[in-house]
Amino acid sequence: MRVLVATDSWTGLRSRQVGTALARAWAGLGDEVAVIPMGTAGAGFRQAFEDLREAAGLDILAPSLPDAGADRWTTGSEPLGRLIAGLPANGGRVVIELSRAPWRDGGRGMVEYLRSRTGREGRQGRARLPIVVTTAEQAGLELTGLRGVVSLEGRAERMDPARMLALDQALCDWAEELTGDPEAGTVPGSGALGGIGLAVSALGGQVTTGPRLLLDLADARRTVSRADLVVTGCEHLDFQTLGGEVVTQVLKLAEPLGVPVIAVPLTSEVSARELRQAGLEAAAPLDGGPVGGAADMVAVTAAAGPVARTWHWGAGGTSFPTPLTLGADETESRPAPTDPSRRRAPSPEAIRGPFDHQWSRPI
Repeated sequence: MRVLVATDSWTGLRSRQVGTALARAWAGLGDEVAVIPMGTAGAGFRQAFEDLREAAGLDILAPSLPDAGADRWTTGSEPLGRLIAGLPANGGRVVIELSRAPWRDGGRGMVEYLRSRTGREGRQGRARLPIVVTTAEQAGLELTGLRGVVSLEGRAERMDPARMLALDQALCDWAEELTGDPEAGTVPGSGALGGIGLAVSALGGQVTTGPRLLLDLADARRTVSRADLVVTGCEHLDFQTLGGEVVTQVLKLAEPLGVPVIAVPLTSEVSARELRQAGLEAAAPLDGGPVGGAADMVAVTAAAGPVARTWHWGAGGTSFPTPLTLGADETESRPAPTDPSRRRAPSPEAIRGPFDHQWSRPI
């Protein structure tokens, strides 16, 4: 049996530590396990990024930006342009982590600064344009229109309607000037970080979320397609947030591939019916308090033992239909569960971990 663990961090434990502690519970049963560290922008992404082998060739920046408050409508994004322009011309791609932005200029300041440094076409700037990582909320925002940043934030602060219309029109004009498409500002993601989503995408860059980038770097689709079970988790699971970005993104990846997903949080308030509606087979809360350190990793593994034994293909465990065959672009099917009477006892090294996303291979 193959089990992939991709869980959020917990208080006092990095995602990789939580994942390793949970994975040991299945490895102790002789199962093959893989762990992908996870995290969101502003909350564990950088740690997970540094723990992922595939990110070794990338640099990460997390600039500290002031809160412009009411001045965000007149503040430009030139500082981000300066940061990008200052990146080494011969370096690899850079990941910039931003959970918020102090401007609402549609990325105009950034683009104009890059153009002033690299020419009107911005070719050199495009070559080194970074991957911008932000929150799922930001990554889904539109720039203009009724669901745009001016409409949403302007109404929240009771802005004068005439000013709202003027600000929105200015962003519409800029979006069309930059892309040639009058509807560019209504594309989900164009409003990310005050319009940086529009600007970076127009210049050939990428705006994404932390969980999505980490799963992509780890080639998680291929790993999930070979798994019999995916284990995700968070500190607290509730129906409103469903554990946040990590759990949601893992579900989006696993569901189309027909691989069952369970959540192992510290606590849960979600009913079995709500779990099924969300796409989770089950939630197995460990009912633990604050954790942290190696001793607590041992405790997490021990607490997860009954969960692993329940969700383990063998005598007394849960059973599922024969795993689905992979798509045409794959070369093998997920293996059928091993007969427990023929399974060899795992070696201490196989149980100890920590694990990477390759099956049972310690980092």
